[in-house]
Amino acid sequence: MYAQVRSPRFSRRRRNPAPAIIIAVVILLLGCWIFNLTCGGGGGKEIDTSALTEYVNRVRPVVDTSTSVGQSWFAIHTSLAQLVANPDGLNDQLKGIEQSCLDLLEQARQLEVPEGLGETHAALLICLEQRYRAAKTYRSDLINSLSAVDLDVYAQSLSEDLKELMYSDGTYRFYKRAVTEKLEEGSAGDTAPLADSIWLADWGQAAYERVKAFLVTLRGTEVHGLAIGTVTLNPEGSIVEEGGETIHRLPATEELGLGITVENQGNRAENNVIVTVSLYTVTDPTPVRQEQTITTIAPGETLQVDIGGLRPTAGVRNILEIKVDPVPQETFVDNNQKLIYFTVG
Repeated sequence: MYAQVRSPRFSRRRRNPAPAIIIAVVILLLGCWIFNLTCGGGGGKEIDTSALTEYVNRVRPVVDTSTSVGQSWFAIHTSLAQLVANPDGLNDQLKGIEQSCLDLLEQARQLEVPEGLGETHAALLICLEQRYRAAKTYRSDLINSLSAVDLDVYAQSLSEDLKELMYSDGTYRFYKRAVTEKLEEGSAGDTAPLADSIWLADWGQAAYERVKAFLVTLRGTEVHGLAIGTVTLNPEGSIVEEGGETIHRLPATEELGLGITVENQGNRAENNVIVTVSLYTVTDPTPVRQEQTITTIAPGETLQVDIGGLRPTAGVRNILEIKVDPVPQETFVDNNQKLIYFTVG
């Protein structure tokens, strides 16, 4: 019905086609000019070579630094079996990576971008934002997974974090290729090309099954263990062997001091470690006790606990019983205690 009503109007009035053709040509030429201006196509205005070279030279340190940060992140990622012993330290290291990624993103946002390179530069911003967000969520997911009971959720999240880093590598490859083409088109081929920037080269590392197995292994590496090390007596004396026992012969003294070394032989920091010293004699087995608390001791760390004011008994054998309380999940406790026999006078 619409065609029947409208068609007589056009049939009654025939127009000269020349003006319409001219307008169409003008629109076409204008469209081509705008396309070349914005996209850098052939025949239009090209990107200024000097501006492009300056842009590449300014963006180069951003890219190189991002690559360096990625290498630092990968070193942490591949050393987690050792680093999880100190979750706070691990968290601080990953926070540093995260902050560096954010700083690079802000630097890239402030770069002066040559006319016609806006879309290409946007790819760089996307790459850097992917790296920042992935580093941020990776830190949170990893630290939370260390104390989580159900690892499935964190394995899935960490898998997504790693995939995001690989996507960032792909985004950067697109960006680098586009910039290289612009350099060649703009007769700036003598400008050194941008380097590759890769954070995670192996896609298999981002697979959920592999991440889950890694988390299980990581949790299985938890080791707890404390040990009593060297014990020094003040005053010192001589050491003799009697009946297969080691006896310390001390000079006459009313008070005795001890220096006790405690070693964390595990791979986890231990807190509120209690060291107990008991002094008694063969004639009076009722012990006199003193306690010291070690607030925290890092994995592999050795600390000295000083005990003073002990009052030995002259003329009889004295017995020092030194103990460090076992910590949760500690399986070997034979080295958590030590006996010292001594006489004075």
